[in-house]
Amino acid sequence: MAQPKTFRSVALWLLQRISAVVLVLLLGLHIWASNFATSWASLLRAGIDFLLLAVALFHGLNGVRTIVLDYGVGAQARRFLSVGLWMLGFVAFLFGVYGLWPLVFPS
Repeated sequence: MAQPKTFRSVALWLLQRISAVVLVLLLGLHIWASNFATSWASLLRAGIDFLLLAVALFHGLNGVRTIVLDYGVGAQARRFLSVGLWMLGFVAFLFGVYGLWPLVFPS
């Protein structure tokens, strides 16, 4: 039986579509900033890179959540999955910032 649509599920569905468009735009900005921006644009490039990381993680993990929830898991498993993926996303973002830091701000 299908789960009833809640505001949260509709909002996450809409954010999935919005994040796809934002990813394409950020990827274009990232390529432009990496190849054509001058040295003054390092802060702009850093912001684009960190935002690209955050949006890509949200888009990917929300997609994984949607696929798993399509199998019709229970309410407790739904909550566990959502919290687990948010924690994984947070840790992955911190790991990504740790890896990007020396590339974006060389010493």
